Amino acid sequence: MTKVRGVRILAAPCCGARYAFPWYVSMNFSAWEYWTDGWRDGHLMPHDSGLRLCTCGRCVLVKELMEVETAASSDLPGMDHVPAELLPECIADAGTEDLETVARLEYCRVLNHPYRDRYRRHRDAEEAATKAAWEAANPDRRTWWDKLRGRKPPHYPRPAGSPLTYPTFEATDEQRRNMERLSELLCARGAASRHGCTLERAELYREQGRFDEAERVIRAIDERSVGVTSKLITAVIKEKQSAPVRYRE
Repeated sequence: MTKVRGVRILAAPCCGARYAFPWYVSMNFSAWEYWTDGWRDGHLMPHDSGLRLCTCGRCVLVKELMEVETAASSDLPGMDHVPAELLPECIADAGTEDLETVARLEYCRVLNHPYRDRYRRHRDAEEAATKAAWEAANPDRRTWWDKLRGRKPPHYPRPAGSPLTYPTFEATDEQRRNMERLSELLCARGAASRHGCTLERAELYREQGRFDEAERVIRAIDERSVGVTSKLITAVIKEKQSAPVRYRE
């Protein structure tokens, strides 16, 4: 359950502008859709990398803001996310590799959105066909007496071994340039970090079709960090599948 207790007043490092942020005391990170590239849809908590747009026009990271005070409430505005159309400008003007990394990661997910739409349509059509075939093979044979007695119609369970395919994924030149540079940035960060952004690096290599590199990276993941996402990424690496994949926890 997500609970908020007042607000935190934070000041931007660029111009000193102040903003009110919810003061979370507990968080629920559940979502309707999860994707291997880190995107979530229908989430109960804000889920992003902390990239924000200041009123002075500068892009900043929330972790760089300075805490001024806490309060029960405030009339101060919240801080806007960076709109998708401004991400290229944010990347070009990034003053630090940390800011560039976060902006490119956000941009990577944004550039995958058109594929997500195609993916959903493809999966919905495939599932509809599977269900229609099952219903044709298992028609409702209840008599009027069965219905009067409250007997329920056949219940559709997704048959084991049903097809699960994805539409073809081919990264654009813009996506490739962004992923290549982001891979370099995360590799450098990984060399200086104990955690090393393992999942992000493995997913980026996979989406670029660099499956051998993706496999080497994912194998290095700490056993305590193995979960649904890492297992799925490992599986699609073995399948030589480069598409972002949707899943539900």
